[in-house]
Amino acid sequence: MLRDRFGREITYLRFSVTERCNFRCAYCTSYKDDEIAKEPSLSDIEFILKGVYSLGFRKVRITGGEPLLRNDIVDIVRTSKLIGFDEVVLTTNAYRLKDIAYDLKKANLTRVNISLDSLRNDVFLKITTVNKLDDVILGIKEAINVGLTPLKINTVLLKGINEEDLIPISNLAKDNDIIVRFIELMPVKGNSFFERHFMGYKEALKILEKEYTLTKIEDVSHEVAFYYRIDGFKGRIGFITSVSQHFCTSCNRLRLTSTYKIYPCLFSGINVDIKDAVKERDFELLKRRFEEAVFVKPEAHGEIRLGSKEFIENMRELGG
Repeated sequence: MLRDRFGREITYLRFSVTERCNFRCAYCTSYKDDEIAKEPSLSDIEFILKGVYSLGFRKVRITGGEPLLRNDIVDIVRTSKLIGFDEVVLTTNAYRLKDIAYDLKKANLTRVNISLDSLRNDVFLKITTVNKLDDVILGIKEAINVGLTPLKINTVLLKGINEEDLIPISNLAKDNDIIVRFIELMPVKGNSFFERHFMGYKEALKILEKEYTLTKIEDVSHEVAFYYRIDGFKGRIGFITSVSQHFCTSCNRLRLTSTYKIYPCLFSGINVDIKDAVKERDFELLKRRFEEAVFVKPEAHGEIRLGSKEFIENMRELGG
């Protein structure tokens, strides 16, 4: 098992398997129409995951872009699980989930996280630029039906846009095994959305407290969110506070892009390239590159605030 310079055990890989996305969310991109890089093959992915598993990684999250756009996504999940990871999870916009949820469950996907920022068609369209809310809802229902639970809903807090959705989205957890997580907006270079629409979790909490009686749940190890129970709810709600109250001291993850770059921190430009190790199928070199990434992992990211220089270059590439 790898430890960084600050004693954190690194056991979790977030792997963006594609930059492609069929949504164009207002907060996610710099709106650069960059050419999409060639994606790693299933063989590349298997080689990489075998390497990180041998280093003690036990959880892998498959992200994008939108990972369900890959025709071999079920094979990626199945391969990941066969390698031996304790948890293989996936983050998706759920547009295609209704058609593939059963196959993902059969391939032993542990669970799924779904991005959902509004339950109102007009607001959903404004945020994502696609009119596909009904498909997303069907995807959520099908994921629950096949047992991809507890299902997590990820909702980005957007001041002036989706305050009215916080209660309706929270209500999804009332009768279902759903965990709703409200996420503070993060800055993306070249996109002024952050400066106009950032909402801290305390503002959102005040909105929810007008409707519900909330009970704080004790911290869960390595969870990036902190959670609340709501009286009478089967599920729960939580907050991911990357900006106002970071969780760096318990960070146990690395991020790997579809362009073969390891990012030790979401808010840092530091990266380690593994393309040559993958191309040459050099197992020892691959492991050394991951060890290097763990070594250079910073203790914490800088303060993120209006006008901050700590910007994410491309959320589509990094996968959040």
